[in-house]
Amino acid sequence: MPAIQPSHADIELRNGCTRWLNGHRPALSMRESLLALAELPEATQPLDVYGDGAVLQALEADVAVRLGKPAASFFHKGVAAQLAALRVCCGDGDGPVALHPQSHIAIDEADAAQALMGLRCLPVGAPDTPFTAAELAALPEKPAVVVVELPLRRAGFRLPGWDELAAISAWCRTEGVRLHFDGARLWESAPHYGRSLADIAALADSVYVSFYKGLGGLAGSVLAGPEGFVADLAPWKTRLAGQVFTLHPFVLSALDGLRRQLPHMAAYRERARALAARLAAQPGWRVAPEAPHVNSFQLHLPAEPARLRDAMLGVARREGFWLGARAVASHLPDGGAMVEIVIGDAASGWTDEAAVAAWQRAVLAAHAG
Repeated sequence: MPAIQPSHADIELRNGCTRWLNGHRPALSMRESLLALAELPEATQPLDVYGDGAVLQALEADVAVRLGKPAASFFHKGVAAQLAALRVCCGDGDGPVALHPQSHIAIDEADAAQALMGLRCLPVGAPDTPFTAAELAALPEKPAVVVVELPLRRAGFRLPGWDELAAISAWCRTEGVRLHFDGARLWESAPHYGRSLADIAALADSVYVSFYKGLGGLAGSVLAGPEGFVADLAPWKTRLAGQVFTLHPFVLSALDGLRRQLPHMAAYRERARALAARLAAQPGWRVAPEAPHVNSFQLHLPAEPARLRDAMLGVARREGFWLGARAVASHLPDGGAMVEIVIGDAASGWTDEAAVAAWQRAVLAAHAG
């Protein structure tokens, strides 16, 4: 789904609702958000300054342990983190960087890897399908680094099978190619594999994780890997404006997300699969993948995207049920609209039957419009 920014009117409408389909319950004001962070036990500790602070270092150490890596470094922004990781992985060369053409790095970062780092991107894989080790072996040149996005968001939040992911790791190690996991949603991926985060991360040389998606943090991310890799990130963090004077609100919200949201990822996935099955049972409706791999999936509906968006906002105004504000053209043969559904703690405020009924009313209103 293209990066469509919500308008102020959309945000005000969302905040006026009492039920939210996607993600976690939103903080309705800056005050509410900050007061919640102030209640955390770490909030009494001194602020970090330019990356130096006991709470910040404790967070880095905690994530390194969870991912089974020797070291980790906090970044204020995922784009900066992954640019730094790719630059370090490629050394003084221009890559190439092998990645899926639907990956976040390829689509959502305004060609930053090329424009800022001078790296060449080497696309690998077919649409809506994670790439394979065989496809890597068939590339016209050997990459310096392979990036696997877990899950591949624009392909319906799909994950490669475990055996395939292990085969990609084995190919990279045999060929002397670095493997980097874009794990913006790695927390959400572990239940699908039935393995620990450390077991998954062990397949890669370096791993990126985000705090503001599934964990509901304000912003921020971590890069984890060998000590030498993390040390080499330091100058690039500075060059990419990552040495922020203080990061304590982001750090506190990351700690809160790890405690409150991470333990529920398996339950969120099961709720997503149950809802997806009910939605897919409606005539002419499709979900992708048909059994979601994580807590998120695509819903394809027989409606014109702009009219469906208006209808979704209409449900919010009339019923106080926020279905979202983004609908784009479906890529499926039947056309129509596609929306993304992401299950978080807000799902405790509605039943699957209520969600299906709300979507039915939205589709009917889109047709009537």
